[in-house]
Amino acid sequence: MGKNAVNSLDPKADLIFISGDITLEGILPEYELAKERIQGFEGLMMLVPGNHDARHLGFQLFREFFGRLEFYKEVEDIGIVGLDSSEPDRDEGHIGRDKYKWIEESLKNSKKFKIIGLHHHLVPVPNSGREQNIINDAGGVLDLVLRNDVALILMGHRHVPYAVRVHNTLIVNAGTFSSTRTRAHLGNSFNVIDIQDKSITVTAHDIEKGKEKVMVEFDKDKNIYINRYYSK
Repeated sequence: MGKNAVNSLDPKADLIFISGDITLEGILPEYELAKERIQGFEGLMMLVPGNHDARHLGFQLFREFFGRLEFYKEVEDIGIVGLDSSEPDRDEGHIGRDKYKWIEESLKNSKKFKIIGLHHHLVPVPNSGREQNIINDAGGVLDLVLRNDVALILMGHRHVPYAVRVHNTLIVNAGTFSSTRTRAHLGNSFNVIDIQDKSITVTAHDIEKGKEKVMVEFDKDKNIYINRYYSK
């Protein structure tokens, strides 16, 4: 049902970004199933590993099935840095200062609309329970993001769709696409992010109910920011 909802989008998605946790325990049968299911999506696919994917040497299987754990790629007017925030057999996330130079060089070389995608969240996410897994070098990463004019951060991990602006960067968290570990009445969902020049609209799609709701509208050039959680 979820796959059909994504494939039936009009217009079709130019890019599908998966922010990790495509497995539960990072074991071979789960990776085989994930590969099979992911191949059913229509469109260019990019993904990074989550904390569950790195369990039981799962990070090795991720490379085998999906390629590099981290990357910089350009798609039309978008430059995207994919980061591995997972730690083998641990729930908490980490980027590491040894990666900062590569991240910054990738961003500075990009004249395009800049995006960073990772699994663990960079800022706390409301309605997601007790805070304990924000990346442990979040301050350094956030400073790097803001200094390099990153337009959009894509995150996962907390199973709650959410978006908030920090300075000139929009930080967007995905809900859970297929896990049974949903929260209250949130259910399974995915985000659709529409980028037009310097404007960004984020819409959460509820898979079971077949409904959609705009979360955030943000225009960087006009400095217009409307957030359905807080705007009146």
